Amino acid sequence: MSDEKYPINDLDHPVTYKWINDFDYAWNTKSDQKNWVLPKVLKEQAKKIPDKEFLQFSYNKALTFSEVNKKANQIANSLESLGVKKGDKVSVYMPNSLEICLAWFGILKNGSVMVPINTAYVMDFLQYIIESSDSKLIIIAEEYMERLANIQTRIPLIDNVVVWTRNGKDKFDSMGYNAKECISWKKFIEQGEDSEPQVEITHLDHARLMYTSGTTGKSKGVVRPCAADFSSAQNYSSIMDINPDDTVFTCLPLFHSNAMVMGVYPAMIRGAKVVVEEKYSASKFWKWMKDFGITKFNLVGVMSYFMWNAPEVPQEKEHKVKLVLGSPAPHDIIEKFMDRFNILFMEGYGLTEVGQCTFMRPGEPFRVGSCGKESPGYEIKIVNPDTDEELPRNTPGELVLRPRIPNICLHYYYKMPEKTVSDFRNLWFHTGDLCRMDQDGYIFFMDRVKDYIRRRGENISSFEVENLISTHPKIEESAAIAVKLDEQGRHSEDELMSVIVLKQGEKLDPKELIEFLEPIMPKFMIPRFIRFRDALPKTPTNRVQKVKLREEGVTKDTWDALKK
Repeated sequence: MSDEKYPINDLDHPVTYKWINDFDYAWNTKSDQKNWVLPKVLKEQAKKIPDKEFLQFSYNKALTFSEVNKKANQIANSLESLGVKKGDKVSVYMPNSLEICLAWFGILKNGSVMVPINTAYVMDFLQYIIESSDSKLIIIAEEYMERLANIQTRIPLIDNVVVWTRNGKDKFDSMGYNAKECISWKKFIEQGEDSEPQVEITHLDHARLMYTSGTTGKSKGVVRPCAADFSSAQNYSSIMDINPDDTVFTCLPLFHSNAMVMGVYPAMIRGAKVVVEEKYSASKFWKWMKDFGITKFNLVGVMSYFMWNAPEVPQEKEHKVKLVLGSPAPHDIIEKFMDRFNILFMEGYGLTEVGQCTFMRPGEPFRVGSCGKESPGYEIKIVNPDTDEELPRNTPGELVLRPRIPNICLHYYYKMPEKTVSDFRNLWFHTGDLCRMDQDGYIFFMDRVKDYIRRRGENISSFEVENLISTHPKIEESAAIAVKLDEQGRHSEDELMSVIVLKQGEKLDPKELIEFLEPIMPKFMIPRFIRFRDALPKTPTNRVQKVKLREEGVTKDTWDALKK
């Protein structure tokens, strides 16, 4: 890899503070994996601390560990009465709420596998996940029923549909969807007994089937075992030094790993309280922190810039927040950020497939610009992406890793054996991220090897964007690329640009293209920038030279949706 494109001196940053806790780096070698089963943890906490507040949604009354456990039992037993057995897939298509958390725990207790669906998904994206996951039942918010009805002729008839309403009532609008049985969330809960389900769940059983963006094909279904989710949650709770007196917060979407595995689960493991909000609000955020007594939370990179650019409010200094984990941290403003909000930062790096695999080491100085060292249980190295040969320290290359202990990564990609073998070639998982490792073992994220785009906390496949854009009758071909804007900071997340070649003789207003895409594409995948070209730069083998397009970036003739 070229050192000229990624000068080392431009990536080095000073260290700041030293955060000290009693993190045990070898905890996973001392702990019996047979106990790494989250539904068992909930059951045990309900016995030990039944009346301790555990789960709260917004300003609603918090549920205790005992109450959450009983609700989870009801859901698990209700699932069983509807014919959902251990190993069956259950799709959940809901916004952040108390009920989505309860559904997750109930599915775990039933031994079935949760398939969370991004609430931005519509049409082909929604169809693909329901169809490819072999979901036997779907729990869906009433507000999304029309989307399900729009694709009902294209998907297998689901055995049961459970409809959650915001008002909590029995009545709901099925929007014309013809299910074998369509029942309300209220009835679904009430028909299940609150006794412990008679299902044996082990650390090897699958907890989640998570779909994440592919680069050259459809989204990949990541099969995560119970042990992997426990390990990630335990790592996070140890890194963040979560204790029973803490109140953890998340407003990140619960259909992603981050919110559940780095929010709800760690609180459960440590006997702490967790508060969930539906979505991030810059105007309400610090009021939430003060009102709820939040002490720990995690965020994605784009939230840092939203917080930084928001007007100052008194509550941003009146909170109890001690420590934040950012992924990534806002490197270009980190010192000012911590000073303004009176908080300390940790940083880590992780993927759906492998969980939190790096973090800043407690007890060592925080290094701005680094996502830390390898987490317990992982071995990491930097390799040449073309040859897989390990590279010298401080040389940019692809980050690859493998577990030192079993069952802390995905078991496989669902129905994608070739992809599983490819990504785990040579017995190392290939992340597709360009990083370097310094002499002390600290890792610095630099770029992406694979054709991923990271926007608004979402991984976007350029393949999927290009495929949908190219269905427009006036478009010959297109290329989707990530661009960064100077005003957002060089370490900010990506913005999406589509570079388009029109068919001969055609003209296209960018607004027309956006209107074409809105019904068929998630909002976070719709390009902000659109640029027309007579032709795309290509290699002698007819591959689009996206490196060249990224170097050109946003030009004077580029259309910007924010300035339309």
